[in-house]
Amino acid sequence: MNRLKWLVPIALLWLTLNVSAKAELLVPEANTEAVIVAGNARFTVLTPEMIRMEWSEDGVFEDRATLTFVNRRLPVPAFKVSNTRSKVVIRTEKVTLIYKKTGRFAADNLCAEFLMGEQRVVWHYGDKDSLNLMGTTRTLDKADGWNLNPKDPMEHGILSRGGWSVVDDSARHLFVDTPSHWGKWVAERPVKDYTDIYLFAYGHEYRKAMRDYVSVAGRIPMPPKYAFGYWWSRYWQYSDSEFRDLVGQIRSLDIPIDVLIVDMDWHETWGLRRQNPAKDEYGQRIGWTGYTWKEQLFPSPKNFLEWCRGEKLKTSLNLHPASGIQPYEEPYDRFTKAYGWKDEGKSVPFHIDEEKWADCYFDTVLAPIERDGVDFWWLDWQQWRESKYTKGLSNTFWLNHTFAHHAAERSDLRPMIYHRWGGLGSHRYQIGFSGDTYTSWETLGFLPWFTSTASNVGYGYWGHDIGGHTVHDRNQPTDPEIYLRWLQYGVFTPIFKTHCTRNKNIERRIWQFPAYMFMMREAIRLRYDLAPYIYNAARQTYDTGVSICRPMYYDYPESEEAYEAKEQYMFGDDVLASVVCSPVNKVTGIAERKVWFPEGAWYDMSSGEMIEGGQTLTLDYTLAENPYFARAGAIIPMNPRSVKNLQDECSTLVLALVPGGDGETTLYEDDGESKYYDEQYAVTHIAKRTEANKIVVRIAPREGAFKGAMAERRYELRFLAQMPPVKVMVNGVELSYSRFAKAGEWCYDGYTLSPIIYTDLYSCDKECVIELEFDSQAMAAQPRLYGKQGVFARCRVLTPEFKERYSTSYDPYAMLPDEYLNVSQAPNFITEYPFEIIKWLNRYDESIEKCLPSLKASGRVDEEFLSKLEAQLR
Repeated sequence: MNRLKWLVPIALLWLTLNVSAKAELLVPEANTEAVIVAGNARFTVLTPEMIRMEWSEDGVFEDRATLTFVNRRLPVPAFKVSNTRSKVVIRTEKVTLIYKKTGRFAADNLCAEFLMGEQRVVWHYGDKDSLNLMGTTRTLDKADGWNLNPKDPMEHGILSRGGWSVVDDSARHLFVDTPSHWGKWVAERPVKDYTDIYLFAYGHEYRKAMRDYVSVAGRIPMPPKYAFGYWWSRYWQYSDSEFRDLVGQIRSLDIPIDVLIVDMDWHETWGLRRQNPAKDEYGQRIGWTGYTWKEQLFPSPKNFLEWCRGEKLKTSLNLHPASGIQPYEEPYDRFTKAYGWKDEGKSVPFHIDEEKWADCYFDTVLAPIERDGVDFWWLDWQQWRESKYTKGLSNTFWLNHTFAHHAAERSDLRPMIYHRWGGLGSHRYQIGFSGDTYTSWETLGFLPWFTSTASNVGYGYWGHDIGGHTVHDRNQPTDPEIYLRWLQYGVFTPIFKTHCTRNKNIERRIWQFPAYMFMMREAIRLRYDLAPYIYNAARQTYDTGVSICRPMYYDYPESEEAYEAKEQYMFGDDVLASVVCSPVNKVTGIAERKVWFPEGAWYDMSSGEMIEGGQTLTLDYTLAENPYFARAGAIIPMNPRSVKNLQDECSTLVLALVPGGDGETTLYEDDGESKYYDEQYAVTHIAKRTEANKIVVRIAPREGAFKGAMAERRYELRFLAQMPPVKVMVNGVELSYSRFAKAGEWCYDGYTLSPIIYTDLYSCDKECVIELEFDSQAMAAQPRLYGKQGVFARCRVLTPEFKERYSTSYDPYAMLPDEYLNVSQAPNFITEYPFEIIKWLNRYDESIEKCLPSLKASGRVDEEFLSKLEAQLR
């Protein structure tokens, strides 16, 4: 199937509640044909499965947008109404709703029924949704594994295994018209007896439910492309020169990077200390809020930010705005003059929910810093939850809204903020900062469930502190193994940001762990390899409401395992991701990972094994191995290793063609940064078909256009676990085999057992057809390749240790046993002589059977290393 079949042109927008693309056509008042009034009750049929239900003591109903629901002008679904003196019955093709006209809503006068499969489900007003699949929470501050801060429990989501969920919007604040540039501002609900609820009766059609949710609550905007790269962050008192040294070290180790976070020490902290800090009049630690650059660390902030731009680093500064504007802050005079503050020399309280205060704040406090080169703000609101001025208003939500709106007005670039979840509707303001977790294996095991479950409220871009934020024992040094596993997991999360608190014992510089550094770097590089696939998924999120990380039950709602497999999830449509969340055995070097495989076949990208679905397996992984699985036949668009950031153009598209069947995908592209991705984008359809003894890949002409689109590109096709072809053709021209292939040639990689095709430059607007022809023996032998990639990779790590142990325990001049060398050297022979691959496979198969028994019989290898070999080569 076409994995991007959801790509459709989308209408232009006008209302500024949604900062995606060009502001979406959002009309809060429903079509009158969808509305049924019955005395003091009103019902709005939004979709066949979604009905809004209102009861008002004065018969006056609300048509304005709320913080959650901003668009009720949907196509009117077909439905029938029976509205008699005693009751109202509304029948859509999916739901029958009955209201007995006996007064305000109650369990005995309001119900709905629908079929979920063949099961009849009945909902009554007030029923508890005990099977709700949950949404997310404001923050993971102080979370340790599944133990969340009691003040921040998980909130309900849109999806429920019971088939229905209810969103109570009765107390949610309103967006009301304002003549200012804001267009809309917040207001409290009128004080009266009023109920406003939405019934979502979608059964187990979870994808459809999320699509319809974002149609009424606003789309999930696309972040700029750079947001999917590596973010460096650490709470540390860095100076500008130290940042330059840090980035230089990152560059010297060939580590790609896109974002540099400058935590709160960019500003004056006025003597802030950890123990017994001085407090201001708002009860906050003096120095926690700040807007004055710390000159001792940044003599010229403007030059520092200009250097960041030259390094292709997007820069974000940390903000704690709770203490308002203090008289000792640099922008105080500008702010008070613009605001008309009369109490000269006294602080101005935080009041973001007042239009004038917000205007002065953005214009006089933040805009001057932004003009110097700050790209976005990391909002780190940790203080009082609700406004002191607008009753019940979440400060977190309103900061999200105002900052996102301000960012959208700054330029034509996509607005981005980095802040916490503020309740339903927060999905319109990406990206999320999940907060300060404890470093533990339990927390690492919890995050896959937490991250994917947030999709149930559309909050699809959580950014976590990779490695964890803090530790229970401040003297505890960083465990490089858990940090490595967190990095490997981070590859398959929405945002890839390392961070930690200020503690000399917590380390995030991967080069401080020499034994692990290359494996850690590999995780960061893999993230960049997969960036085109991730960006495809981001567009899908915008168009469908289905986030990049989504629970297994989105696609397999009737499988019990889909609900129980909490440490795995789908990462886009074609990758099943998991995480190793336990340490390796100290002898074998192996850690176990239980994975449920749904129907179909799945290719283990670490081991090269093809796994049949419909079963749960316990697999083993070394430190270097990251458990993720591609759907058989999938085509994964990727970057070449030459990519060092996601802001520069890349003239080569890599296609990883997964074995096990035919497949197709659609590559999505835009300029990566502007708000105009609704109209200015392009797609390229790619299909792989097996035809007799050939594999044919067709790359269709690109459709659409956007500013800066490349006219030509090269293609690099990697046919994973595939035998060497006898002929390779590109657009009818045969390519030559070369051991050291370049553009217009092909080679064979013995370690991944993959033919790799390097094309010349081709026009993106013309079709490119790649054909691989095989002899019949090779086609039949292809399944023999499965699983060998993992053994080959393990041998590269095992062999140096084997040589040390073997020469020490036996004879310093002795070669390793032939049986082992025939296994470990097989990929090298295959790389050098790919057309003799059957010979090398036969020798491998014979030798691996004899290898361990002969080593045991020889007595020349110690028991501990034998155990390691036995575990890793089985």
